[in-house]
Amino acid sequence: MSDHKILTGIEGKPNREANVSSYRPVSYDDQAAAYDQRVGFCERDCHQIAQAALSLAEAHPGDLVVEVGTGTGQIGRWFVREGYRYVGVDLSQGMLDIARDRMPPYASSLLIQADGNRPWPIADAAAQVIFSSRAIHLLTLDHVVHEVFRIAKDTHAVLIIGRVQRQSNSIEVGMKHALRRLLHAHGVHGHDGAQNQTHLLESCCKHGAQMLEPRVVSEWTVTKTPWQSIQQWQAKPGLGGVTLPGDLKQEMLGKLEHWAETTFHGLHQPVESEEKYVLHGVRLSPSRHS
Repeated sequence: MSDHKILTGIEGKPNREANVSSYRPVSYDDQAAAYDQRVGFCERDCHQIAQAALSLAEAHPGDLVVEVGTGTGQIGRWFVREGYRYVGVDLSQGMLDIARDRMPPYASSLLIQADGNRPWPIADAAAQVIFSSRAIHLLTLDHVVHEVFRIAKDTHAVLIIGRVQRQSNSIEVGMKHALRRLLHAHGVHGHDGAQNQTHLLESCCKHGAQMLEPRVVSEWTVTKTPWQSIQQWQAKPGLGGVTLPGDLKQEMLGKLEHWAETTFHGLHQPVESEEKYVLHGVRLSPSRHS
């Protein structure tokens, strides 16, 4: 890969203070080793996600795919295996170290440690596909819109965002809504991923992009208890996408535990629900964004 043709020369330097609240954004360096086991997908699903994204984008082998929030490279590696040039950007060096080990030895790929809330180290009009899975909602909306249009190739470039969608009556959704209310009561404003994604895509359309039809890649059934959700949050580096002081985090989880026990009639009551992984996206206008 001709790196000088796609990189701007901007140094990728993490800025751990950039966030919408007064609390620091979550760092995943310490969580990298256990990340896939906690929330990762199976290899078959990762392959299908990459293939579906490329199909939705109407991309061709040799096009450049830029992934914002590459994580451990579970999905990114499949863009490379499908014959695409690939640049993955992530704030966490720990995540990128794992991703680098996943890339095929012949890979036409580049992994960059950079803060997504700063100018992306990608040249203007370089990317055919801009992809993000469960990550881009953590970034500042206006900045993302500007950077997406800046790095998008002049013809037919797309932005594609992948998220897990859950039923409104699921344990996961109920617990997240309750946690968000608790955080707001303490002046902590985290991230509402679904809402942020909607705002991002709508903002792109206001600048001339065209909405694409959503595509469901995979569906599955989960059975979960409130206690399992509590335990997962205990293992996370933060809550609501931000890092909290240890005592405040434990206070929030204690209140959440009490709420869940009352709401679900016990912490160990299993609830079955459906989940699916869905791709949403926009086809970007050839005109440059200003």
